[in-house]
Amino acid sequence: MSNTITAGAALALSGVGVNVSASQQNISVAQTGNKYVEQIVLTSTTAGGTAIPVSNLANLGFMLIQNLDTVNYVDVMTGTTGAGGVAFARLMPGDPPFLFRWTAGITAPALLAHTAAALVSVLLMEN
Repeated sequence: MSNTITAGAALALSGVGVNVSASQQNISVAQTGNKYVEQIVLTSTTAGGTAIPVSNLANLGFMLIQNLDTVNYVDVMTGTTGAGGVAFARLMPGDPPFLFRWTAGITAPALLAHTAAALVSVLLMEN
């Protein structure tokens, strides 16, 4: 028996001469595992990045992540730079939570803060 993951998103832009929006009603996805990680990660500026603790997960699935810092941005990386990880997303101060699903080849994601350490909220579920 599987667990059910529910997710949804919305994005809008309005201004002079433009008004566009898109939203996805909540969807439900079966989770074959039953584990998750939920924590606040202190992300450093140390070269290589700060590993996201995922050792108790069999695989990486949906992730909801948010930069809690009010000044500094944080890059989301496929791994530490020493392990060949590359940044693929940037979390700016004040941005809403970012929801996505990891690809199967990612096993040790990391975060890299810029200028000063930053707190990042992480909720990561197995597929």
